[in-house]
Amino acid sequence: MKKLVFSFIVGIVLLYFLNIAMLKTPLLDLHWSIHAGIRFLIGFILLGVSFFYAHALRFKTAVYITACIVATDYIYDYYAHPYRFNLEIILHGIFMMTWGAILGYLTAKYLKEKLMRN
Repeated sequence: MKKLVFSFIVGIVLLYFLNIAMLKTPLLDLHWSIHAGIRFLIGFILLGVSFFYAHALRFKTAVYITACIVATDYIYDYYAHPYRFNLEIILHGIFMMTWGAILGYLTAKYLKEKLMRN
């Protein structure tokens, strides 16, 4: 539980400073928050839980699914919104997926340990 809380708090702090440094705003607007949340959930579910913890997916399959979802999201952004493939946007997405994968792995591990004790 300590690792999970620590990684959550460190991720929140890093996200705040990343938003200030790259995007020049501490809080994201609704549209940008949805895209960041999608990337976080991809990392959490596909990479953290399904690949790293449960080994339900092979690495190649997890990367293909992740790449398809993220590419679709970036293409949608390119045609519909002003976030035109900036390096800052790509780095923010990589951070969100990495943070989601770490939290997904630690959450699955914590839940399994908690269920085994009960």
